[in-house]
Amino acid sequence: MSTGKNRIVSHTSIYMIGDILRRGVSLIMLPIYTRFLTPADYGVVELLSMVLDVASILFSARVGQAVFRYYCTSNSEDEKKSIIASALLLSVLLDIIGAVIVIVLAGPLAIAVFSDIGYKHYIVLFAITMFLTPLVEIPLIYIRAQQKPWLFMAFSITKLVLQLSLNIYFIVFLEMRVEGVIYSAVISGLVMGILLTGYTLPRTGIMATKAICKSLFSFSLPLKLATLGSFYMTFGDRYILNMFTDLTQVGIYSLGYKFGFILLLLTWDPFQKSWDAEKYEIFKRPGAKPSYQKVFVYISSILILAGLCISLFTKDLLRIMADPSFLDAYKIVPVIIIAYIFQAWTRYCSMGILLENKTMQIAYGEMVGVLVITLAYFTLIPMYGIYGAAWSTVVGFAARFYWTNLKSTQLYNMELPWTKVSLTASLATSIYFLSILSPEGIILSILYRTALVVTFVSVFFMLPILSRNEKMELWGKIQSLQGILKR
Repeated sequence: MSTGKNRIVSHTSIYMIGDILRRGVSLIMLPIYTRFLTPADYGVVELLSMVLDVASILFSARVGQAVFRYYCTSNSEDEKKSIIASALLLSVLLDIIGAVIVIVLAGPLAIAVFSDIGYKHYIVLFAITMFLTPLVEIPLIYIRAQQKPWLFMAFSITKLVLQLSLNIYFIVFLEMRVEGVIYSAVISGLVMGILLTGYTLPRTGIMATKAICKSLFSFSLPLKLATLGSFYMTFGDRYILNMFTDLTQVGIYSLGYKFGFILLLLTWDPFQKSWDAEKYEIFKRPGAKPSYQKVFVYISSILILAGLCISLFTKDLLRIMADPSFLDAYKIVPVIIIAYIFQAWTRYCSMGILLENKTMQIAYGEMVGVLVITLAYFTLIPMYGIYGAAWSTVVGFAARFYWTNLKSTQLYNMELPWTKVSLTASLATSIYFLSILSPEGIILSILYRTALVVTFVSVFFMLPILSRNEKMELWGKIQSLQGILKR
């Protein structure tokens, strides 16, 4: 078991670095985006991304979880190669169909989303990224399934350098604003698609089969429905905000919301990249439940600590890096962080559903969340604007978590230690409320908030959340992580 845990820690650490490099462009570009794009421009980019994401959910295969499910349980190398080739072929064909439909409907979509057909050409350009996406995502899934985190990081570095260079060139030097963001996304997607497909196909061949495509699609169909609901719960508030406010408020809200994505980027996403394969390996071993419980306490503690740090320091970060017109974004960050901790728990607690192939229960959970969040959107957003949107997100994500955890536990009860996790969350909440007393000066504010983080960590280790052996083990993991980062 220790070998498995060491692999989870080391691979998660490498994936974390890789994800930061691959997807950290938006954070690195924050000073540029908030100075060369207006809040309204930022809102336009968010709504354009929303249109393409909806189209991707409707038309793409969305076979990521299916690939892991079948690849990691297969004992035949030829079958594993065929699974990857089939996933790639199926995904590309469906995304091409989707891109063509979006281009044909670009005019009506521009009117529906922006009430202005002038945005049509933006939608047409952005639609090109649709069929490029599987050329990047399926090879990256293949690399993760092979447990090659260092290769994943190498491609991540390549994408970071490429996209960062293109963003600076188009947005700063050519001053293309929204078009610059789109051109950067299209070109970087094309180059990375060529590189990653060029790595994958020589190793897997083109042994796609109709039977495997059908199995992947059947497994993924309920998850597609769930993804559609998840997307609505994540981005629907932008559209409704635009109905009741304006693009400036959408831009400010979108910037604050981005810090929820940053929480996942730094914690859950890299962990999941290792966990997607490892959780099935743990299940095959005797005494799996204690392992699931221990991992849950660890990842929840990390999520809560990272969420606390982001909530404490966002205001000072925006004061340093962003234009003052974006400053109000910090006010919704702690609320969004709570929502995304619920989302991470939802994914972890779906183990029983995945083991029993009852993926329709995940779709039902999304439906519950959609119903609850819709009621909250139209109740809270008209009255409270961006704050109503943020709290609606918490309510909807919590409802989805409740359903998923309930149904999954009925199928396979991991007996997770919720008391320990609740104690950690209560400690973080108390520490956050102390930040209200923070001084106004940036340097003093940063020092004060740093002291609060140190206080949280100190009290956490004094409370009966971890056993003595677990504390020693955790300290060993931290030291091993430091060794990885120094390599």
